[in-house]
Amino acid sequence: MARFNFAVLVLIQLLCLRLEFAAQSQVKVTRLGTASVSGQVLLNGAPLGDVTVVLRPERPTSTEEAKGIEAKSDEDGNFRITGVAARNYYISVLTPGFVMTGVGASSLRGKTLTIAAGEKLENISIELRREGVITGRVTNSNGDPVVREWIEMVKLGDDGKPQPSPFNHPGPKMTDERGVYRITGLPEGRYLISVGVSPEEDGARPQYRTSTYLRTFHPGVTDQSLAKAVEVKEGFENADVNISGVVAKKAYEISGRVVYAETGAPAEGVMVFYGAMSKDRGVISGWRPSKERSNAEGEFQIQGVAPGKYAIYAHTLPKRDLFSDPVIYEIADGGIQGVELGIHHGGSISGAVVIEGSNGAAARAELSQFRIIGYQRLERPYIPLGDPTGLNADGSFHLEGLQSGKVKLSLIADPKLGGFIVKRIERDGVPQPDGVEISPGENVSNVRVVVEYGNLTLRGEVKIVGGKLPPSQWIYANATRLNESQPRTCGANVDARGQFIFENLLPGEYEVHLVSLVYQPGEPRDKGLSKLISSVRQKVSLGGASHAPITLVVDLSQKEGNQ
Repeated sequence: MARFNFAVLVLIQLLCLRLEFAAQSQVKVTRLGTASVSGQVLLNGAPLGDVTVVLRPERPTSTEEAKGIEAKSDEDGNFRITGVAARNYYISVLTPGFVMTGVGASSLRGKTLTIAAGEKLENISIELRREGVITGRVTNSNGDPVVREWIEMVKLGDDGKPQPSPFNHPGPKMTDERGVYRITGLPEGRYLISVGVSPEEDGARPQYRTSTYLRTFHPGVTDQSLAKAVEVKEGFENADVNISGVVAKKAYEISGRVVYAETGAPAEGVMVFYGAMSKDRGVISGWRPSKERSNAEGEFQIQGVAPGKYAIYAHTLPKRDLFSDPVIYEIADGGIQGVELGIHHGGSISGAVVIEGSNGAAARAELSQFRIIGYQRLERPYIPLGDPTGLNADGSFHLEGLQSGKVKLSLIADPKLGGFIVKRIERDGVPQPDGVEISPGENVSNVRVVVEYGNLTLRGEVKIVGGKLPPSQWIYANATRLNESQPRTCGANVDARGQFIFENLLPGEYEVHLVSLVYQPGEPRDKGLSKLISSVRQKVSLGGASHAPITLVVDLSQKEGNQ
């Protein structure tokens, strides 16, 4: 089964959104709930006081909300958080110097908790160990510091082999102006430390940083088999983990002119953007602006570009009133000159969002709080389509500044609202399954976005029998709506107690199935366990009311090799 990572989960979770929550006395109250969470903080099994515990929503809707609800553990390690609203949360600690361990604990976010209205969660154990630290300095072949470069880490397994999953640590991993880096919050283990990008990675994942280096491992070797592993122990700092002799890759320049497409006259003060491309995924890693705008002659320069394939386009600032279509170039062993970017007005789409099968006042009121945005397929280099546009009270909308091609439409809302799912898009009454075709500067009207309103909830529990899951193992639940031409999948975290919840579901037939993930990136993957977990499935029929909770059982005694 293909490996999942947190980026994939973000895409899945965008299909099922909800949250908002309350606070204690020391945090600004946004909405009071009736649930509570209590438990104990333990350091290597012993109670630990004066630790700040924080409960954060899984998907916050504001910066203030993302701060979470805080409480401090007492001298016996006990803590209690009250006034909690029903939704999904991560519980972790803010006090520096520790890492979370134990079943269901992620070094990236903490433990997941699915909390129902009025629920009193007790005996939540937060198991800590003291952090490990790695610090050192990175210098190039001349002995000068390598500045503002990302440090990469690979965790080694018990067999000494690099694990296939990267160690995605959330703390700063970039060198400063002295070439010094410092990585905190590390669990015990053996790691390979490196900087730069290998030629093999370059081919699969083009880079466009202004200072790019060849992949070099500690202490200063480009061959990974010769790299020296760093042993991280609990509560200790590994100093002088230096990387020397780093060699800069060749970098080139892209230059050209920005002109007005209609007249060919030079366009001054226009910003040029460029993005690395993958042949099958369009622009990856986003668009990067040039340092300077075009001059009076429309000329521009982009310096320090590594070999690779790039898309380039330009648009006016502060608003993107005029923009060019992207052009594609490939840098091999020399720079590129003579690029011409013709800026022009974009197209527009006007229409209305309508609810199919429901025209209730509550649903219409929620729909009016949504916004609509256009997007295009990743197979081609597309430019950002600007900020979402609000819907009028009658559901009408007007999107402008659109790039030519097939434009798909999507709704965006505060996750506290119910779920609206786009069922189909019509132009003059004709379905547009691949998106609305728009020519350069064309104004398209009479577009209908037909949506369905989903407000059903499905709760469930995963029970583990016949053994215990490894501490690094994580289970994720998916619900796929069946009998659709393009089945939609909604994802939900399974929390530390085995609880999960799907929200904003439409009526219909669903298959709920489990996915095996690794909570601590870099840990070995048990293929037999992953296969067993992914085989657990259950069909559910949702009608006009929410369904009773379901239970999925994972019998570890049935894993291949245990029978």
